[in-house]
Amino acid sequence: MSSAHPPLAWRHTVAALAVLTVFALLLGAGLAPLTRAAMVVGLGIGLWATGWLPQWLTALVFFTLCMAAKVAPAAVTFSGFESAATWLVFSGMVIGAAINHTGLGERAAVRIGPYLASGYPQAVFGIGLAALLASFVMPSSMGRILLLTPIMLTLVERLGYAPGDPARSGFLLSGIMSSFLPAFAILPANVPNNVLMGTSEAVLGFSPSYGHYLLLHFPVLGLLKWLLMLGLILRLFPAAPGPHQTSAVAPTLPEGRPNLIMVALLAFAVVMWMTDAWHGISPAWIGMLVALVCLYPGSGLLPPKPLAQMNLEPFLYVAGIVSLGALAHASGVGAALAGHLLEVLPLAPGADAGNFGWLAGLATLLGMLATLPGIPAVMTPLTPQLAEVTGWSPQAAVMIQVLGFSTIVLPYQSPPLIVGLLAARVDLRHAIRVTLPLALITIVLLWPLDYLWWRWLGAF
Repeated sequence: MSSAHPPLAWRHTVAALAVLTVFALLLGAGLAPLTRAAMVVGLGIGLWATGWLPQWLTALVFFTLCMAAKVAPAAVTFSGFESAATWLVFSGMVIGAAINHTGLGERAAVRIGPYLASGYPQAVFGIGLAALLASFVMPSSMGRILLLTPIMLTLVERLGYAPGDPARSGFLLSGIMSSFLPAFAILPANVPNNVLMGTSEAVLGFSPSYGHYLLLHFPVLGLLKWLLMLGLILRLFPAAPGPHQTSAVAPTLPEGRPNLIMVALLAFAVVMWMTDAWHGISPAWIGMLVALVCLYPGSGLLPPKPLAQMNLEPFLYVAGIVSLGALAHASGVGAALAGHLLEVLPLAPGADAGNFGWLAGLATLLGMLATLPGIPAVMTPLTPQLAEVTGWSPQAAVMIQVLGFSTIVLPYQSPPLIVGLLAARVDLRHAIRVTLPLALITIVLLWPLDYLWWRWLGAF
């Protein structure tokens, strides 16, 4: 029992010393508010990036330091709990638990399994394609991941990929990452995309159209990047040699009222998610309506005392990471960093290739500081200045940030990825093995290709 803890003990000690040091400095006098906020943001990012503390514990550290040292008011510190993304996580957890409890996940796996059982590459591609196609009809990557994860967990068992088999991690990573990574190139399918649309309307007086956004970004940053990601997963997580014991017999599952109710609820949710532009109800609150029905006593969709049996770690994590982004924005840390970098970056009218690379790099760096939804919140107000120094149109200047928030270096930058990893019980280090090389491939190969694509389209 003791052998499981010593390898992590030194990391916990270093993390505790870092927390205590930052807390002591925050209690001291003489630090500017911007510096105090930057210290807390830097500590949170460091702990989430290294994984030296559990993600949920880092979130609690962040909340406690902000309030105990009066770094930010409660409205900013706990703004993550007001975020639709956080409540979409909660509703998704409830819906996922109901899918498992009613046996609906097993039924879906029985139907889908035969199409994925012909081989490991086919399974990886098939689940990835299903997740990608869902991005065109479900507007929330968090919702897609939380709905698909219980089905994927059942599928991975039926396909015979046991714990410890690299193919198990590869299959789950394909479904999780395909749910959100190519969706950065589909306008309503991810939170940063929608933040970009909203801030562009507020700051510049226009927002990108669905078709223009898709044409500009999906061929390279969506489709090509998705194919490269699947190839990377297949190479890094090969199937173990030998036959896999695929379950071919459909299990005996109840056919009664709970199953019918769950199917009806899911159909209602998907239709409402697909039509959110028409009715204006956030995907989070659609999810909460379904979750409330699942949680209602006597529904038969969940066991007694369902919250006692649910893992609330993703809920705390997302609330923490959204609040950290809000602090970085509200305190001016993100804008200050961007402003300083703009002063030293060699931007000039006519130097389109250089401008393209430098601004994409700036957006990527901001994503590591303020997380992905923070990029449009920081960069969109700078668009008029960017258009002036580059000689680009405001439309081109605002679109460059998509390269940044679609380039994920470490998993902590993307709450949907972390939530998917936690729900599927995939080691964070396995995700890093994909995100780091994929980020490098994106910068070295896809950014130049995207630049040529923009130029061919006449975006500059």
